[in-house]
Amino acid sequence: MSEWHSLKGFVHDMIALGIQTKYKDLTTYDTMKTDRQKEKNKEEREVFYTSKVENIINKEKSKKWIFKENYIPKSLEFCKDLIVKFWAVKKGFHTEDAFKLLIGIKGLGGIYTNHGQSAVTDQLEEGIANKWQSITLKNYEAFGRPKKADKEPVTGHPAQRLWKDGGFVDQ
Repeated sequence: MSEWHSLKGFVHDMIALGIQTKYKDLTTYDTMKTDRQKEKNKEEREVFYTSKVENIINKEKSKKWIFKENYIPKSLEFCKDLIVKFWAVKKGFHTEDAFKLLIGIKGLGGIYTNHGQSAVTDQLEEGIANKWQSITLKNYEAFGRPKKADKEPVTGHPAQRLWKDGGFVDQ
């Protein structure tokens, strides 16, 4: 057995030699020129790519949800045209769940009940201009509200008051 042969490879070659010598139509072992070591190295370097093939035979086809203007609730009728424009230019998924999030309490519905019509129209206009993925109440309260909406008046420490002309002066 040659040094580059594995036990399995050697047994395989011996079986092939036996078959070849028995039937005489194949070349004998002595005249066979195989370089098993090169084949082995070549096999180790090969990378096999497999792709996922979906089984579409047994699966039912699901109907795709399509946005229609009449899905917009009565409470948001005032901005119906803006919602239609936003839906057309928005990034991300255009699914029924995405629409329910946009219209629901966590989206435009919540902004409308908590902050009014002007906030809803402002958010929709900015969403159209910037091609936002969605409009949510959480993002509006975190980023979209005017900065002075929740600020309390600043009252300084008593040591910050100014002393002028023999008394404290309010700034």
